[in-house]
Formats: sequence, C-alpha cells, structure tokens
Amino acid sequence: MDDKTKAIIRAKLEKWSGEVIDKDKLSELRDEVYKKTRKNKFAPFSNFKKWIKLVRKDMHAEAKKAGKSVIREHATKIEHEQKGAEPEARIMSLSSKVERSLNDLKEETQQLMEVPMPKPTIIFDKVYLQSIQYEIANIRSMMERINKQLDKLEKQLSSRKED
Repeated sequence: MDDKTKAIIRAKLEKWSGEVIDKDKLSELRDEVYKKTRKNKFAPFSNFKKWIKLVRKDMHAEAKKAGKSVIREHATKIEHEQKGAEPEARIMSLSSKVERSLNDLKEETQQLMEVPMPKPTIIFDKVYLQSIQYEIANIRSMMERINKQLDKLEKQLSSRKED
C-alpha cells in the first residue's frame, strides 16, 4: 500500500470516526481509492480491512507520540457532554438506536410462546438391545472381579490382625 492510498484511507476514517464501517462504506472507499490512484479497482474488501487496520494503528501511534490517547480524548468528550446531566443519567445513557433495539427485543420476548417439543420415538432394534446386553454382561463380570479382589484384601487384613 502506497502513501497516497494511506492518505485517502486516513481521510475517510477521520470523516467516519465513531461509525461502523460496513460493505457500503468499504465500496465507497474502494471507489475513492480507484478514482484518485487508478489502482485497486477490484481489490477485495479483505485487503481494505487490512489497510484500515494498518492506518488506524498508525493513527493511534501518532496520537500516542503526541501525548494524546484517542480513547482518552473520546472519554473526556463524553464526560464534557454529560457534565450537566445527573450521575445516574451519565451511567445509564444509551443511544436512541440501542434503546429502540432493546425495547424491540423486550417486545419480541414477551410475544414468544413456548411450543412443546414432540417426544422422539425410540426404536429398539435387535442389534441395539444385544449391544446393551453385552455391556451389562461386561459390567457384571467386572463387578465379580472387584468382589473377589475385595474378599482377598479382607482376608489379608484379617490374617494380619491375628498375627
């Protein structure tokens, strides 16, 4: 990626600061880069996403060098906007879009009805039952071996007590 492309992406990112970059914005960015550089007309969006990450990283590094933190600036800007608001309002402030989507979700969950699931039909075939019988027989034989070992240990303990 050349410096001209970086400059174009940086300008768009500054213009779109705080907004979500979706396919429409990526296509707009691709068109802008093509218009100004006559390159990357059909470049995939994955390339532009990588370039955006690189430019953001550079922007953050420059802001850090200047002694400013991009995150801190944004946080102080929000604090200044909300200074006049009550403490509870500062904590619970939500954008109108988020509030609307939460209300929509609440309405949807209230309208949902529980639908009983049909009970699955269990089909016992001969092979399945034979495999269960085989497993049960294995468990019984193992239990018998364990009983024999326990009896043997019990005899050894009783013989040692007598000595």
